[in-house]
Amino acid sequence: FNDPLELNLNLHCSAPFIEMSRPNWDFEDPSDGTDASFASAPFAEGTSRRAYRAMRWTPAAKYGQKAVVKEYKDMYSWAQGDWDTAVNTYKKAKDLADRFNVESRTNTPIRIVDYNIQRVISQGNEGTPKLNEWVMVEDFLEGDFQKYISNSGWVKPGCVIEYPSMPAFAHWSWVHTGGSLMVSDLQGVLYNSKYVLTDPVILSLEGGYGSTDLSLVGMGRFFLSHECTDMCRSIKRPDMSAIKQFMNSEFGSLVQMATSYFPKEKFDSLPAQTKRVIREVLMKTFQPRYQY
Repeated sequence: FNDPLELNLNLHCSAPFIEMSRPNWDFEDPSDGTDASFASAPFAEGTSRRAYRAMRWTPAAKYGQKAVVKEYKDMYSWAQGDWDTAVNTYKKAKDLADRFNVESRTNTPIRIVDYNIQRVISQGNEGTPKLNEWVMVEDFLEGDFQKYISNSGWVKPGCVIEYPSMPAFAHWSWVHTGGSLMVSDLQGVLYNSKYVLTDPVILSLEGGYGSTDLSLVGMGRFFLSHECTDMCRSIKRPDMSAIKQFMNSEFGSLVQMATSYFPKEKFDSLPAQTKRVIREVLMKTFQPRYQY
C-alpha cells in the first residue's frame, strides 16, 4: 500500500460515452506535473463503484502505464477516510494472499492489485469524479478479467478445474484465521502465471468490513457450494448438511455472480437464533487456533 498523494487529474474525453467493453486509451501527457489523466465517462462499473480509464504520468517507473480510477456510485468521497474500509479490506486480503502463497507453495501466486487513495485537484471539464473528490487509483489489469467467486457463495462454473487456487484461497483463509475471516468476491486476471485480484471482500464473524461483508451468511453460502480442490482437500471444512435447507430457504437469493450487499444494520437485525445456528455449525469444525 502506498501513502496517499494528491493527484492532478485532468479529464480528457473525446466522446460523451465510452463503450464499456472497448475502452479508448488515447491520452496525451499534459506536461504540467499532472500525475494521471482519466476519462469523464466510465468504461465499466460494478455493484458499488464506477471505473474510469486512466494513464499515469508519475512516478517515472509507471510513466505511460494504463490505470483505473474508481469512485463510489452512491456517494461522493470528500474525505480520505471515506476509503478506510476499502483500504483495510485490501490490506487484509494482501496479507492473507502473501501467507497463502508461502504455505501452499503454489506455482500461480495471488497478488492484490497496487493502488493509491488520491485526491482530484484539477479538472479539465465537468463530469465525475468531482474536483476535490478522493478516489482509488489502481494499475490496469491486463488479461482476461474473470469473476471467480462472489461474496454470496457463487462460484464460476468450472472454477475448480480452470482456476483451482481461487476457491482454495477462500477456504484456506477461513481455516487459517480460525473461522474468523474469509477472503471472498475474488475477481481479476490470471496473467504471466499469477493471479492479480481487485475489489476483494472480507467476510468476518461480526460483519465489520463494510456493506459487502456478508459475515456468517457469506461464509455459510460459500461452503454450501464449495468443491474442494487438491489445494484445500486436506484442510478442515464445516459440515453444512444439517442447515442446508435452512440456508437455501433463508438466503438463497444471495447466491449470484454480482457482489451482494448486507448492511450492518440488516445483519444486526437477524434473529439471534439464526446467527447462533449458522455460527455453531461453522465454528464446531475446530477450536480457533489463531488470533488475527
